[in-house]
Amino acid sequence: MEITADYIAGIYDRIQKKRPVIHCITNIVTVNDCANILLAAGASPVMAHHPLEVEEVTAQTTALVCNMGAISDYEAMEKAGIAAGNLGHAIVVDPVGVSGSAYRRRMCKRLIKIIHPVCIRGNYSEIRALIEDHNTAAGVDSGDRSMETEAMMQYAGRQQMIVIASGEKDVITDGTTTYICENGDAKMARITGSGCMSSAMLGAFLGVEATVQSAAACCALIGIAGEYAAGKTDQCGGGTMTFHDYFIDEISLLTQEKLQKVRVSCR
Repeated sequence: MEITADYIAGIYDRIQKKRPVIHCITNIVTVNDCANILLAAGASPVMAHHPLEVEEVTAQTTALVCNMGAISDYEAMEKAGIAAGNLGHAIVVDPVGVSGSAYRRRMCKRLIKIIHPVCIRGNYSEIRALIEDHNTAAGVDSGDRSMETEAMMQYAGRQQMIVIASGEKDVITDGTTTYICENGDAKMARITGSGCMSSAMLGAFLGVEATVQSAAACCALIGIAGEYAAGKTDQCGGGTMTFHDYFIDEISLLTQEKLQKVRVSCR
């Protein structure tokens, strides 16, 4: 299936009409950004982290996003994930930092096994670390840009889930169908939270349509917003925080006309 502007706009319109509630257990560095980008898209964020309330809270939502940057909230993620899975909710896991921490990687692999997410989204190094089960970088913002698509497809097929490696080009696969998204801008790597925000948005997209095509559409929409934000930033001579604000603005301002910039190919 081709990922077109019409298809992306259709899912985006469904999000804005349904206003899905997305439960995010994410790290303190990006919790505000994740909440704001979901609001910009028309979804409703809930950021409940306490293990004594997450089962009750997630039962009232549409999707769950677990971010391993909140490793101290692992118990809450596991409880929420089991509850969300029992209810058939879409679950997204963001393996933040697993490329540089054996403990975090071990706990992430345990979480994946227990809650069976619909999707995992990380940068290239984080996805490689999960596939190969060893450290691939010293930090969470690795410059590693190598990713074998075949290895990703095999991993996605074994795990029966969508796997996304974000980078200069996003690779999105469910083990059978693979998309390459070329939308985006280098400025996205210069702000904290662009990956975390992408994972939160995946919660909204997969919450209304849990398919690899929907995941690819989300990646394209995020990338297109980044491109328009970069253009506005350059035009006004702004820096990284100007780009940050324009990026969230663009999520709320995207139109079908703007989405014509989609550059997603299928392999």
